[in-house]
Amino acid sequence: MSGGEYSFEYSPKYFLTTSTILYIMPKKILTLIKKIVYFALCISIIVLTPVLAILQSDNAKADKTPAMLNLWQIDSFEGGRGSRATFLQNIADDFAKKNNCFIKVTALSADAARMNLRSGNAPDLISYGGGTYGIEEFIHGKKPFYTWCHGGYCILTTEPNSSFSDVTAENTVINSGTDNFSGAAALLSGLQNATRDKPTGAYIKLINGDYKYLLGTQRDVFRLKTREVAFSIKPLTEFNDLYQNISICTDQPQKNSHAEKFIEFLLNNGDKINKIGLLRDGTKLYDDEMAQMEELSYTNKLVAPISESTKNEIDNAITNNDENKLKNLLK
Repeated sequence: MSGGEYSFEYSPKYFLTTSTILYIMPKKILTLIKKIVYFALCISIIVLTPVLAILQSDNAKADKTPAMLNLWQIDSFEGGRGSRATFLQNIADDFAKKNNCFIKVTALSADAARMNLRSGNAPDLISYGGGTYGIEEFIHGKKPFYTWCHGGYCILTTEPNSSFSDVTAENTVINSGTDNFSGAAALLSGLQNATRDKPTGAYIKLINGDYKYLLGTQRDVFRLKTREVAFSIKPLTEFNDLYQNISICTDQPQKNSHAEKFIEFLLNNGDKINKIGLLRDGTKLYDDEMAQMEELSYTNKLVAPISESTKNEIDNAITNNDENKLKNLLK
């Protein structure tokens, strides 16, 4: 340097140092950001892990929570022996042992069932007799109904080995039943003018000798067996409405699924129907007098639930002894 001149000497070292500093600064910031993100992730994991565990636990508990179904049993016709409601409850209890579903069975009359249904109180399942009216619009499911057992009409007499060749309306009393169409069985068997009485009253008139014959059902067979009275039996095949059906009333998918499984379970236990003195198509259950009531074919049947208007038409046909109209209504 001379004469007041100013010179700048190129220094590679200077530029290298400066360049290095400019490169290092962003790396430190990036490292700091990474540490912050990592720290935040750790905190999130610490906080969320127990929350997720609780949620998973709640979901697991929800999956294990048993379903609860209500089943109504309507005795629209006399059974054989024992209680159909108790039988269904026992089947339901066995079902609960193998499935995550509990079922409560409630016995009630057809009138009580109709009143509850109309007021918006419906069960998940309902068991009822053939020809029951006023429930048809509340039924859901893959099929409208399943028949899980049945009874039948018959002529009974306390004379052993009877040929039944002299049965007439004059010497026969009719068990009028409960909500079943015993009058249809009488009309289609030519006994429409026979005297009718309440179930127990008709049975007493038979054993007292007031009438030689009784148009009754499997229930009267068991009444005579319990009394240890010798008797003869002639099944009637002209008509039958003594079918015990079961239908699904719930439209909730999960409950509907459980209900379908229960019905399948019930149908698979058909070999136990003799415990309640009833019958099951395709299943041999008896080796006594009841054996004569098994595996019969009926000319006219009423199995499905019906409307109130159809019920009234059937009643009118019976009252007016209109056999042709009755047969048309049963088609």
